[in-house]
Amino acid sequence: MDTYLTRAEQAPAPAPEQAQAPAPEEQPGERWEWTGERYGQGMFSHAISDERYRLGLLESVLDGPTRARFTALGLKPGDRVLDVGGGGGSVARWLAEQGAEVTVTDLDTTFLDELTEHGVRVLRHDLYTEDFPPGSFDFVHARYVVLHLPDPDKAIVRLASWLRPGGVLMVEEPASFSVMDSPHPAYRTVMRAFRTHLEQALGSDTGWARTLPVPLEKAGLVDIGFDARFQLVKGRDEEARWWRLNLERSRAAIVAAGLAKDTDFEDAYTELASPGFHDLSLAVITAWGSPKA
Repeated sequence: MDTYLTRAEQAPAPAPEQAQAPAPEEQPGERWEWTGERYGQGMFSHAISDERYRLGLLESVLDGPTRARFTALGLKPGDRVLDVGGGGGSVARWLAEQGAEVTVTDLDTTFLDELTEHGVRVLRHDLYTEDFPPGSFDFVHARYVVLHLPDPDKAIVRLASWLRPGGVLMVEEPASFSVMDSPHPAYRTVMRAFRTHLEQALGSDTGWARTLPVPLEKAGLVDIGFDARFQLVKGRDEEARWWRLNLERSRAAIVAAGLAKDTDFEDAYTELASPGFHDLSLAVITAWGSPKA
């Protein structure tokens, strides 16, 4: 997401006028600078051979609730929707199938470019430093994105500024508290280590989602709503396979930092592969609100 780069010059959907904007000035108590590798680099790079598979596993367990929430919030044909950090593109594709005018962005659009064939405008775009004009969208959506930014609350303000009055900002973010006290010892150990690694390597705020919907209220949004659910993980299911990929990618760094041992990972993989394994995964908190009409 280093520059705007339109990947859909031939797409029928009109692009909002785009202008690069400088990062907002940092105020005391804010953390606007990146402190580690950026999400989309390192262990989440699209260049990793199985990254599309990892994203597909995540889509398989998250897309159902995302679609249901869009429907409940009144998505209709012709709505202008921005999907931020579109990843593998399943949300943007579904939105286009509902008749929405979709813009999808990401730091790396490798997995999104094919969506131009479906009328989706694909942009390489950094929500942290690049703007859309106010009032550009009826919906703005971000999933598993905001917590990885240096100042999630300020990111919410930016996202909300791109909505028309009465539009809807919808964010879906994971919180890790539900895995910290797992009764499965190896799973508990590596999950705690993984959370610490994310915080240290990426600067991710793994507890930020628990503050929702307060950041939307602070951003001046109204008609606030939110819900929460626990993702479940069972031995060998999609969630378990997704976790193994995440854990294996971070394993060397975690072991080197002394956060867990190789044997902890092997024992956790055994638990995750056991047909009798049942536990909680992440809590997913969804919040939405609208600028005053």
